[in-house]
Amino acid sequence: MGSTRLPGKVLADIDGEPMLARIVSRVERSSLVTAVVVITSDTPADDVIEEFCKKRGLSVFRGSENDVLDRTYQAAKAQQAEAIVRVTADCPLIDPAVIDRVVAAYLTDDCDYASNTLIYTYPDGLDTEVFSFDALEISWREARRAADREHVTPYLRASGRFRLRNVECELIRSLRHYRWTVDEPCDLEFVRAVYARLRSKSNSGWREVLSLLDADPALAQLNSGFIRNEGYYHSLAREPAVIAQPRSIKRSLELKAQAEFLIPAATQTLSKGPTQYVQGVAPVFLARAKGSHVWDVDGNEYIDYPMALGPIILGHCYPAVDEAVKRQMAYGTAFSLPHPLEVEVAERLVEMIPCAEMARFGKNGSDATAGAVRLARAYTGKELIACCGYHGWQDWYIGCTTFNRGVPVAVQQLIRTFQYNNIESLKRIFAEHPNQAAAVILEPVGVVEPQGEFLQQVRELTKREGCLLIFDEVITGFRLARGGAQEHFGVVPDLACFGKAMANGHPLSAVVGPREIMKVFEDVFFSFTFGGEALSLAAAQATMMEIAEKEVIAHLWEQGGRLKDGTNVLAREFGLERFVGCLGLPPRTVVSFFDESGRESLLIKSLFQQECLKRGVLFSGGHNLCFSHTASDIDTTLRVYRSALEFVARAIQDRRVRERLEGEPVRAVFRKA
Repeated sequence: MGSTRLPGKVLADIDGEPMLARIVSRVERSSLVTAVVVITSDTPADDVIEEFCKKRGLSVFRGSENDVLDRTYQAAKAQQAEAIVRVTADCPLIDPAVIDRVVAAYLTDDCDYASNTLIYTYPDGLDTEVFSFDALEISWREARRAADREHVTPYLRASGRFRLRNVECELIRSLRHYRWTVDEPCDLEFVRAVYARLRSKSNSGWREVLSLLDADPALAQLNSGFIRNEGYYHSLAREPAVIAQPRSIKRSLELKAQAEFLIPAATQTLSKGPTQYVQGVAPVFLARAKGSHVWDVDGNEYIDYPMALGPIILGHCYPAVDEAVKRQMAYGTAFSLPHPLEVEVAERLVEMIPCAEMARFGKNGSDATAGAVRLARAYTGKELIACCGYHGWQDWYIGCTTFNRGVPVAVQQLIRTFQYNNIESLKRIFAEHPNQAAAVILEPVGVVEPQGEFLQQVRELTKREGCLLIFDEVITGFRLARGGAQEHFGVVPDLACFGKAMANGHPLSAVVGPREIMKVFEDVFFSFTFGGEALSLAAAQATMMEIAEKEVIAHLWEQGGRLKDGTNVLAREFGLERFVGCLGLPPRTVVSFFDESGRESLLIKSLFQQECLKRGVLFSGGHNLCFSHTASDIDTTLRVYRSALEFVARAIQDRRVRERLEGEPVRAVFRKA
């Protein structure tokens, strides 16, 4: 009864019945649940719940208000339960068929815990968890953190000790954005409206509710825009800060001194170099990696979020990929004639990517974007390129940036830039350079999502102007969907460039497109000694097989969503919503930092990064999620972020951000003009 956001909600009226009665009657219709118990707290405010249950003849158990794990364990023990089905009392649209589906999975699979919440495919409000009494008892005995005990199952899900099984919605369409739980006044308004509309269907299930929302989409807008399981993140904010541990980086600094003498900028890749991390605190060299973790040359361990700038989509040293590479290594690496893997991997790309009918391979994303631009110029007979976003180091693109030293002016004049989500800025280029554009190239989505019909408008505009549309999917490919952002958004370009994640860390990229355009490559020079290198192709084949056969994409969305939501809730908890924001689609997000005036702040970013590094999280500005990032990794990271955000909040309040830095701050790769 003491809900913070909606007091008394559990007995709130829903079309003539209290919400608790609605939930219990639905749970009782489950064919696989043998007993129903209402578990509430022993505070006086919840006496009314016990009275309600007694009047209705319902079993009730009372226990600790805050230690809900203990309350659940004691209730299960009193019932001598072998397995527990947990449904929270704010889900008045819970469907007995969904409950039975999860229970059946628990009974038939060899697992300790089954749920439809490990990866959300059902609407919020159909959440069902089933777990053994033994697993509950271990969690009850071992879970120590307040958030784990308040929310009952986080330890069970994230400790790595138990066998877990996720149950997914049988519909191909994702329903995770629907909110059918009751936590805010608008949620109650939504549920009341649904019950009123479905009054004639007393046993209506989730499919009937979904049909109702399909017929009346405005109904779902009554309570849209809230964060799922926000209460858990609030609980993390109340926990004690994670204490920073001393970390020696002596060997890193020794190697850095050598590198500065031997290697310009001390790095092969600027975004991995010393300028991107707080010097004096951050490691400079990494020695090994496994799964979602890396170890520096001094032996310090970190949860890895740069993930080599995005190529690691399955995890470091992922067994299926490593085995494929080892098998191929026994037969050779580079050959004097093409290898069959070139055909096999090209065939997989054609199967997966909407615009692909043919494919050509390179090694880096820059190879692919440069090849696509050259192909577009050859195909159209035009030279001007309209571009938005970052597209690699080659002359054709880098000439339009502040890093343009060494690029001929004549080359620089062949590119014009436009703004994302600003179709008028693209139209101006066409107006100022009529019939001169060979192609428009852009990342279909970066940190900011496309607004309205922006991508569709770009698609139509390029068709009208007689130029090609190139999607740079070097980052988005194999992350947002199997077929990339073009599949996710339903906008098909003329050409697309893929790289990074396609071979889980092995160097491989590709240009793909329709046969009519791609055949022009036969007369366009795009040729590499290592373009058909077999180890990377073997890695790509194994990677794409894993993506096709396992829930890789769903995992990236789920864990990335938790990390994004948790970061933003924690930032608000410490009064930093004006200074810190996690943006982007869940598989790849970026944390942005701002000063008092709203301008980008590398100082605040540096301070946050410093505190993360000292607590074992390798943070460089964003999150490239991989399949090996576990729920435990995300929980650990959020606890580190909670500590770092509190530290940053105090530094801002005291106006001592720079003074709290223990080394040189981060610098931008691209400098202001």
